[in-house]
Amino acid sequence: MPTDTLPFNESSNRLRRPVDDKLAALMNGEKAVVRIVGPRRIGKTEAVSSYAREKNTPILCVTIQQVPRDLGAGSIVLAILEREIAALIQTGSKLGKILGKTDRNKRKSETKREAKAELRIPGGFGSLSAKVEKTRTTEAVAARQADAEIAAALRCLELAAMATNTRPIVFFDEIQELLVNDEAGMPTVWAIRNEAQHHTACRYVFAGSNQRLFAKLQAGRQAPLLNWGSELTMPPLTTAEIDAWAIPLFKKGGRHISSLSAATELLAGKIGEVVEVCNKLWIDSKREDVLDEGVQREAVKAVARQQATLGRTTSELTSNQMKVLRWIVMNPGISPYTKPAKASLKLNDGSVATALTTLVNKELIESYGPNQFVAATPLNVYASINPQLWDNSKRSRPLTPSLDRL
Repeated sequence: MPTDTLPFNESSNRLRRPVDDKLAALMNGEKAVVRIVGPRRIGKTEAVSSYAREKNTPILCVTIQQVPRDLGAGSIVLAILEREIAALIQTGSKLGKILGKTDRNKRKSETKREAKAELRIPGGFGSLSAKVEKTRTTEAVAARQADAEIAAALRCLELAAMATNTRPIVFFDEIQELLVNDEAGMPTVWAIRNEAQHHTACRYVFAGSNQRLFAKLQAGRQAPLLNWGSELTMPPLTTAEIDAWAIPLFKKGGRHISSLSAATELLAGKIGEVVEVCNKLWIDSKREDVLDEGVQREAVKAVARQQATLGRTTSELTSNQMKVLRWIVMNPGISPYTKPAKASLKLNDGSVATALTTLVNKELIESYGPNQFVAATPLNVYASINPQLWDNSKRSRPLTPSLDRL
């Protein structure tokens, strides 16, 4: 491998974790359904994609972006799912060939008739009321039709998988985005569950980066993912994990470094941010250079300056909210209710709780355990609030401990 390339981006150098083995074991189940829970940019998507690559398994990635208010959740999911099926057909595999023989237009017309049969336009409300009711009913029919077509597409995939003795993975990534518009996408998730819960050939993975919304799909009697499949928790990386992965790569490239704790301790154990900083250290150095704590901290600052600031999201915070946010950025994973936190914040528990609720709702922080919070996007927050985390004139070591020492 040439030393001037970025080794941290190479798939062959991917950081492997114990969670990879747990995912592989769950994927071998007769009815494989996995819900991956963890903070954003922690490596959930890459873990699933890597498993599919290693096992040479067909994977359909239904990655959901934010759903516009003028579009139905079902139609968005259906379009992505059908695109993935079309791509699978193009591979020419046995599974693709079977799917290619499916008459999609016939399936569409059948589900359309089924959906329309479920809803009838009420009469007797007068011309104006009837027109409004008709519009609402038409929208409801369109939503039900899309959900029915999703179920039909998944059913065809299951039958094709059974016929070819294959076990494809259907990966619903960022599925919580279906709930952004007043939870209008909940029926679509129910349609997926009602169909997929009977499948044994197809394997299903659900993941989301917004844990506040993702939790709504898993908790409560009306949650479609409640008690379905297995939950796989993906915690933040520890400094030990980062060092075991990155230090050998740096040394192979001739860089002298003993630990990345100074560079990564404020990155909340998020592989996305860690890779960005490692890449910066690599680009700005050459063989025989020493990457000490000072160099590492400057790299973090440089990468942070390249990030988009959060603008009004942080400028509108109250004094208490900003205090709590700064504490979490500087002390990722440490409870803001501890004695050191209280001594620093000078806030009572009620004020801390109120601030935490606001910060979570604004998606500035996220929780991954009881009273454990991290910045949702550490480098963006760093760039936005500029808390002067490292003041070398006053102390030689950073203020916050490493995640693996919590």
